[in-house]
Amino acid sequence: MSELNNQQEHPISPLTKVAKGTRFYELQFAGGERARLYIVAEGIFRLVLDPSQEFAPLDPALTIPISDFSLRPFEESQLLVTDETFTIKSAQYSLRLQKNPALFSIFDDNLHRYRLKQERSLQIGPSSTSEILFQNKNEFYYGGGMQNGRFSHKGHTIEIKNTNLTGRDGVAVPESFFWSNAGFAELRNTWQDGLYNFNFEDGQAVAISHQSPIFDSFYLIGDTPAALISQYYRLTGKPLFLPKYALELGHIGNFIETAWSDAKAQDLSSIKFEDGNNYMQTTDKDKIVAHSSLNGEDKYQFSARAMVERYQKNDIDLKWIIPNFKSNTPLGIESVDSFTEFAEKNGIKVGYYNALPTNAPANLVLTKKAHASSSNGQLLKNIATISKELVKKNANNRPWVMSSNGWSAIQTLATTAIDGVGGEWDEIATQVDSFIGMSLSGQPNVGGAIDGAYSGGNAQVSVRDLEWKIFTPLLFNMDNFGSVQKTPFAFNSKITRINKAYLNLRKQLLPYLYTLTRTAQAGNPVIRPLFISFPHERINYTDQIKHEFMLGDSLLIAPITNGREDSDGNSIKDNLYLPDHRTVWIDLFTGEKLLGGRFYDKFYYPLWHLPVFVRGGAIIQTGLRSANIFPQGQSSKVLYDDDGATNQYEKGHFATTKVESSLDGANLEVTVHPTEGNYEGLSLHQTTRLNIMADRYPGRVILKINDEPMELREYRDEKSFEQAESGYFFKQDFMPCKKFGQFTGQLQPAVQIKLDSKDISQTEYKIKIENFSYASQVERHAIIDSAMSSPRSAAILTERLTSRSITLTWTNPPAFAQKNVTADIEVNGLVHTNIDGDTFTFHELQPNTRYRFRIRNKFGTKVSDWSEYFGTKTKPDQMNYAIKNIAVESTLKSNPEWPLSNLVDLRLGSEWLTQEKITDEKHLELTFSFDHAYKLSRMVYIPRSRDHKGHILRAQVAISKDGENYSDYSKEYNWPNDAKNKVIGMRDVIAKSIKLRVLLSTDGLASAKEILFFVAKD
Repeated sequence: MSELNNQQEHPISPLTKVAKGTRFYELQFAGGERARLYIVAEGIFRLVLDPSQEFAPLDPALTIPISDFSLRPFEESQLLVTDETFTIKSAQYSLRLQKNPALFSIFDDNLHRYRLKQERSLQIGPSSTSEILFQNKNEFYYGGGMQNGRFSHKGHTIEIKNTNLTGRDGVAVPESFFWSNAGFAELRNTWQDGLYNFNFEDGQAVAISHQSPIFDSFYLIGDTPAALISQYYRLTGKPLFLPKYALELGHIGNFIETAWSDAKAQDLSSIKFEDGNNYMQTTDKDKIVAHSSLNGEDKYQFSARAMVERYQKNDIDLKWIIPNFKSNTPLGIESVDSFTEFAEKNGIKVGYYNALPTNAPANLVLTKKAHASSSNGQLLKNIATISKELVKKNANNRPWVMSSNGWSAIQTLATTAIDGVGGEWDEIATQVDSFIGMSLSGQPNVGGAIDGAYSGGNAQVSVRDLEWKIFTPLLFNMDNFGSVQKTPFAFNSKITRINKAYLNLRKQLLPYLYTLTRTAQAGNPVIRPLFISFPHERINYTDQIKHEFMLGDSLLIAPITNGREDSDGNSIKDNLYLPDHRTVWIDLFTGEKLLGGRFYDKFYYPLWHLPVFVRGGAIIQTGLRSANIFPQGQSSKVLYDDDGATNQYEKGHFATTKVESSLDGANLEVTVHPTEGNYEGLSLHQTTRLNIMADRYPGRVILKINDEPMELREYRDEKSFEQAESGYFFKQDFMPCKKFGQFTGQLQPAVQIKLDSKDISQTEYKIKIENFSYASQVERHAIIDSAMSSPRSAAILTERLTSRSITLTWTNPPAFAQKNVTADIEVNGLVHTNIDGDTFTFHELQPNTRYRFRIRNKFGTKVSDWSEYFGTKTKPDQMNYAIKNIAVESTLKSNPEWPLSNLVDLRLGSEWLTQEKITDEKHLELTFSFDHAYKLSRMVYIPRSRDHKGHILRAQVAISKDGENYSDYSKEYNWPNDAKNKVIGMRDVIAKSIKLRVLLSTDGLASAKEILFFVAKD
């Protein structure tokens, strides 16, 4: 049996008495402990056990005061007593308090099942408390904040602790809130660090621990993820509803303290400016030739104004800017006034870092990043102070704060904006997972700097990062903090053209995205895992589908997360999962249609093409009275709009339009209902426009206005249609994404409909289209052809087996290759399709896991019989063999921001950097000491990635079996200056300690993400 982390904890004594008071139930235990149980609201309960019996409120408060809630649910609750249990009846829930041992559970009387059940009594100690919950086999867990690289926590342990790391395994925004698909959530009402083990007792239980002697937990009940998150908002407050401009492109930079020196064109960090010369950032006072500024007070081309004008020259619409990020220099009043006036004239909102200039009409503030050791409560208190000042200056509008740190309830004060390193494929994959996790933690307003803030220079990574972030709530560049420029026009014209097309798409998506941020107020995530839209597929709940997400319920985004390419430079996409075998998915850019319920492999995407799929039946809002419709079955959507800036929406000043689509056979009917509501600036007389995707020219188009038949004229040319007040036009080359025609060269036909400008609050339109077809040719069912032979000799290539990949091989007659016969491969019950050739490697598998396969041939809609089953088990995770708890010493001081402990913490998100340089007088020796002698296999040096500082180029090692006596230093190891892992083989070496002598680095400093030592496998 697994042990709890804190051995000083002990179980609470048996429960002896429960008494109903005026505001709560008081619980008494045999050992003298007392607890309080609150009925906060229907489906919200609070259990507090305070050894001091003071029951003092938290400061600052984590939740809305309980006194703000009605006492009626508590007053209506009833206490029932039996020999074994105290039961409190509250609406449909029975709160069962078992006496001995003392156990708490919540039973749903309507569903006749437990929502939550404690496995053991509460564990209490002098500085920590733990709760052990029963875990069901099909129970999955989410929340915990930004757990980098993970959103589904079953089988894992997560830290509720701010590590200040944005890379994999770091925790950037911890939250003491988690929930289960069993229909319950918990919010631990504490500022103290915690550890949540969702694999306790080999997955039979869940252990929730916090470094606090007080156990204070809210229990929330809800039937859906949105309902649970909404309950969380009832306790902590709703998330910020951002103004429209906040969803558009922003730029963050430091135009206050950045200095520039001359540079050569071949320098990696050089940037060519308008004067035709190359410059690079510098901190060397002797090399400075110019300083940045807001208005060009030193040299104009290095100013914030010049940056704004660069966006304009490249025809890129910038909407907000923070010009003093990470600057501690006071801002001059005249300089701020001048720049603010300039920005406002150009339609750009200005925000500031960590302060509100008294003379500037700031709309947003970017807060200072907290140190890992900072108090979580103090962090939120500081953000609350800034937020309060900002709201005070903008009482009628929607000001907002950006923060890279947080805790539970941060959604009410700030958006989450992370910087990241940039320039790495793994960072894209990590952020995708992390953003999903944040959304499931009640934090819908999340974003990350495009291509990070520090490293970079890889155009492919930069473009792929921008592409998927177009589909996230916050979109911004963060420049001036690394060695390369971070703007959409930093590379060549081809890259700029791709970036501009995606930024234009972002503008098209704003009405859709804005509506999503509004519905997020009710607990609906903006970025969603697949299981929210497709809850009946088990795979969607697991981390097997963690590099895809839904934007709302209509768009599926599958970011490119690695650099695998074909010979033409196209990204190779495997493991692309499209859910639900009844749903047709449409490639947003090409119109290609695919059936769901399977994985697609060996798809090839050129650099301009991100895998984005529209769900069949989707109604994509383009305005309050306009939408793009992708008909399939029956669907509906409520289109939303308000003034986009003020808080009047809270008083009911907003408008909605319901649009319905029904495709039955060859008949399509679309209904646009009257618009409900109003707001200042809304015109009640406006045109209604629909773009209805179609496969072919349709039959009759019939219009009814308020149930009265009306003529709708057809136009044969687009110009006449656009000039007409109403009518329809079959556009053969319609493009849902206007700027992508330059890349695709493919047609996507659509029936375009324009309806008269009428009083939208009084007018209902019904459009019926006969002989309509869309996605009717998509393969629905495979036909077994008994004459088609199955693949032969299907087997595993054992020599290529790893912990994360399995390679299969099979044979077919040569004629099959000529006929373009492909293979379907079933993996643990799920089908992968579109596989050509006679070998295929499955990547991103789970270590030490058994996989079962069978394979069949496919030609068109016909398939062969399946082969016999065969399979194997992936190798154990190599990190299982990495030595833990290594002590390390250095002869040189380390940079406080990148301490020596980062070198051996087994986190690839952390990095180490020396503060001192290697000289003839100061040598660098790193001494690694193990807890005992190990037989080793290898040592791995993982270079720092955020810049080229400190890359180790030449080194030697010395070995000690006893930790005191060392061998002579080895021959020199010479490594290239790149980011690839460097391996030193140590087969059959036995060591208790190892010294690494660094002889040469890129700049005299030394750095690493990690240095790992692996034991030999048995």
